[in-house]
Amino acid sequence: MGVSGSQLEALKIIEEQGGETSAYAVSRRMNIEPNYARFLCTSLARADYVGVLPSGKLRITVKGKRALEKK
Repeated sequence: MGVSGSQLEALKIIEEQGGETSAYAVSRRMNIEPNYARFLCTSLARADYVGVLPSGKLRITVKGKRALEKK
């Protein structure tokens, strides 16, 4: 699975936030509903582009960084 569209935008935002942020912060930056941001972030986590920390925050993975480098 490749990253494209809204997923890529969400991944970029996570990287811009120092590689770690919340789905809510992604929703604010993308100007989208929090539920849709959670959906995007969950799909990124399932594909191992981000990890979910015990706090609920998202952390970009090595795979996520590589995906951004290719785009």
